[in-house]
Order: sequence, then structure tokens, then C-alpha cells
Amino acid sequence: MPKMLIIAAIIMLFLWAIGFFLFNVGIIIHLLLLIAVVLFITRVIRDK
Repeated sequence: MPKMLIIAAIIMLFLWAIGFFLFNVGIIIHLLLLIAVVLFITRVIRDK
């Protein structure tokens, strides 16, 4: 389960970067970034 959070965060960041630089889809891109950051922070907190 913990590796899934890291993988999900990396995928979300990758999709955010693609969407931000290639497409203009508005708020969806920022929501993907927010979800990725939350998943990453959750992972860091659970490791401690």
C-alpha cells in the first residue's frame, strides 16, 4: 500500500506537468497537483 501512494503521487505530478505545459484544461490540472501533494505528504507522515 505505501508504494501505491508514491506511484500515485508520481503519476499525478506527471499528468499535471503534461497538462500544464501542453493543454489548457483549467482547474483540473491544479486539482491533480493538489492530490499529488496530499498523497506525498501522507506518505511522508506514515513513514515516520
